[in-house]
Amino acid sequence: MTVYLEEFSEGNPTIFERVSLSSSDGHNERWLQERLFKHPNLIPMVEMFGHGEAFIPLCRELPLRHGSSNVFLDLLGVSPTGRLVLVECKLWRNPEARREVVAQIFEYAALLADWTYSDLEARLKQARGLTGENPIFQAVRAVDPNCDEARFVDAVNASLSRGDFLLAIAGDGIRSDLHALRRLMASQGGLLSKLALLEIKVFKDASGRALLVPNVPVQTEIVKREVLVRADGESLEKTGPAVPRDQPVLGTLERAATSNDARLQNRAFWDKFISLVKFDHPDQTTPRHGGNNWVRIELPGPIKGLVAYRTAAGEAGFMVKFLGADGRDVLRSLLDDQPALEQELGQSVRFDIGEPGEESADVVGQMLVDYVPSSDSNSQDSSQLSWLVATANSIVTALRPRLK
Repeated sequence: MTVYLEEFSEGNPTIFERVSLSSSDGHNERWLQERLFKHPNLIPMVEMFGHGEAFIPLCRELPLRHGSSNVFLDLLGVSPTGRLVLVECKLWRNPEARREVVAQIFEYAALLADWTYSDLEARLKQARGLTGENPIFQAVRAVDPNCDEARFVDAVNASLSRGDFLLAIAGDGIRSDLHALRRLMASQGGLLSKLALLEIKVFKDASGRALLVPNVPVQTEIVKREVLVRADGESLEKTGPAVPRDQPVLGTLERAATSNDARLQNRAFWDKFISLVKFDHPDQTTPRHGGNNWVRIELPGPIKGLVAYRTAAGEAGFMVKFLGADGRDVLRSLLDDQPALEQELGQSVRFDIGEPGEESADVVGQMLVDYVPSSDSNSQDSSQLSWLVATANSIVTALRPRLK
């Protein structure tokens, strides 16, 4: 196919020839992903989904927790009405790749449906280094100044809780196997979502300039699935086995101070920690003092809260105690997910699990993250403070979605 670009300042039209996306010449999936993020108008929302609204890009390569590791969604965007849009980019060179990407995008939608608006905001801040209050809405308001914040946040939360997303697969050469793709779309067990295919045709002229033309070869399909839930409305999750009790249990956090001066110094240290620590998760409350030389950071779920502590021996770290049968389930799930958790924290994580007993409010286990002093640290207090401030935010961002 040849496309002609008529420029009125010249006598002859510019000739563009159709080219195929290929990893060998740099026009690969990442190249396409970058172009769609930079030029969101290439995603024609009306033709794809029947919605006359804009696609507002939020993040490229958004990490999603999957088992013991992370997977990465190519593009996440949102509409001004609060519908989240998930986009995967794929070169369509073989049937296997086509089958994989259709299953993949539904899998990513299911993972995202476990989040709340606050979880999403915290992860976007972490992934893109965003700052300020409600950066998701700020991005939308830049496009639609009349957007109402409360209504928008409620709509995004509803989109997440129902798994009601707009899904798109963008690529080259999609038209070649439409019937097979229709069957795949209809057979996927997914959340209540709409899925559209977006073909990006690429043309080039003699000087190397590229012309990108979006095309929607398949009408939107609505795909539905049933999700098994417990009586309390939570989806059923698989939990892993417990591990042997081979780690020591942390002793009492509140160490006896040798003098009143030491207590005052400890209080001043944690006052400074409380003033410095900033959480990406907007629902997170300010830490509060516990006893001597420790503070508590409140978190949801069957736990006693996150405790940040120091000891007279120069140790420091974080501890979470898990309560009852529900706490044991969460703890086992975290154990299964330990590699991904450690990757997100950038820290080693230790677990201690007690023997199964009656379902009660008793402590059934704990998770610990230990401070490891650096060899070039000139001041222990300064080094501990910097580590505690940074690690507190990382732990809160990582744990809150996992504690529901």
